[in-house]
Amino acid sequence: MSMEARGVYFDGLTSRRHEVDLVLGDMLALVGPDGRRLAIWPYADIRALASPPDLLRLTREGGPPLARLELRDAGLIDAVRRRSVRIAETQAEERGGARRVVLWSFAAVLSLALFAVFGVPALAERVTPLLPWSVDQRMGAAADAQIRLILPTRGGSFGCGEGAEEAPGRAALDTLVRRLSDAAALPVPIEVTAVRSGIPNAIALPGGRIYLFDGLIREAENADEIAGVLAHEIAHVAHRDGARRTLQAGGTSFLLGFVLGDVTGGGAAVFVARTLIDASYSRDAETAADAYAVDLMRRIGGDPRGLGTLLTRLTEEETEEDAKDETKGEPDARGRRSALDYLASHPATAERRAAIDAAAGRKPATPLLDDAAFAALKTICGKAAPADDE
Repeated sequence: MSMEARGVYFDGLTSRRHEVDLVLGDMLALVGPDGRRLAIWPYADIRALASPPDLLRLTREGGPPLARLELRDAGLIDAVRRRSVRIAETQAEERGGARRVVLWSFAAVLSLALFAVFGVPALAERVTPLLPWSVDQRMGAAADAQIRLILPTRGGSFGCGEGAEEAPGRAALDTLVRRLSDAAALPVPIEVTAVRSGIPNAIALPGGRIYLFDGLIREAENADEIAGVLAHEIAHVAHRDGARRTLQAGGTSFLLGFVLGDVTGGGAAVFVARTLIDASYSRDAETAADAYAVDLMRRIGGDPRGLGTLLTRLTEEETEEDAKDETKGEPDARGRRSALDYLASHPATAERRAAIDAAAGRKPATPLLDDAAFAALKTICGKAAPADDE
């Protein structure tokens, strides 16, 4: 015999909220509005999470760590409790844990404060290399969903290269990505999205996702410059800089999220996305990424100087724009430039350009893309030149 009622389900993989029907049979089935079963939970595996008085939060032992089910109907809560003895046991454990938290609250706050200042950066440095790559991929997937909502883009879809007119540009980009990815041979696939935005930027997420903005593509004068940027971003993936930066910035935030019950990814995913968008890596991390990019470009037969040339040109253009604005009585123009600009997170110094050029070696005779393919890549997001997105 089964009983049907409603609840709210978070699968722990995305921040999406699912209204579900609960079918209480031999096991607890969570059914979506379209009739598709989203999950099946054996009653023996169900345990309670910390919950306010008018709500029961449940999770499944052995399932996704961030998955949860929320129930408000008193009759439904009683019905589920009768079928799962673990709920009462884990609720008692939660209450005992809450008392211990109160008793040790002052010491915990002090410890967290000291840990945030001194312990988190050092711990992130040691822990990140030990994490399985699947952690990077889950972190990147959660951030991807939020970034697609956060980033300002022009009309149309977030990504470019999906329509028939943009297909040749997508094919050209895929050619570069495939050569770089094969040479890098990382344990995660490299997925590059051309973003429909006039901001000149590129962003690498943990786990292999990379955004290449149309504004940066249009600044490039040859395929080596674009490939150099991609090689640099692949370096951040290979070195796991995004995961490390997120742990350094949000170690205590994630810990507090677990204490407060925000464990499904809503707040956490937004935090990860914002951290990665605003990420400015250390000089050592940028130097290491440059060296990796130079080596990767040499392995695929590209010209490693392209990255340094593009960075220098972006710097010169920014300097000219700042000078023009200052002559118009706008002395703080530099402060108004988008924090999303590539130079904001990847400052182009003379030392970086010199190091790239010194390590580059002889210029290759054959370009990575022919003229037709590069022209197609330049218009992967359409032929109209975009204005900078606000």
